[in-house]
Amino acid sequence: MLTFSEASNLAIHALAYLGAAGPGARLTATDVARKLQRSESHTAKVLNRLATQGLLESSRGAAGGYWLKRDPAAISVREVIEAIDGPLHAPQCLLGQPICDAKSCVFRNLFGPIWNEIADHLSSTKLSSFNIKV
Repeated sequence: MLTFSEASNLAIHALAYLGAAGPGARLTATDVARKLQRSESHTAKVLNRLATQGLLESSRGAAGGYWLKRDPAAISVREVIEAIDGPLHAPQCLLGQPICDAKSCVFRNLFGPIWNEIADHLSSTKLSSFNIKV
């Protein structure tokens, strides 16, 4: 019903890890990849995307790395997912092949409230909610 890409999963965990490291903490892509047991190359791509989308700052060099631009309590899981995967939309058809009129869909009254609850939960869950040990 709802899936997220491996990149958005990695992004959420990487930002939660950066947030748990403390205010102003700078970590390299290598640091984050090791902690999350992921490829350094993929981690670097995701971190660069997050920097491009304005969730991270980055610098190169010996004192370089990545750090959060905002307090982790101000960054929602939904914001992170959308930074990587684009805007979230409710699926149009639960069965995958709409052949009926959407107004008369037998799932219409079921899925609308569920989708709203999911979207609200993703919006209200902040990076600071994760219990990640540094």
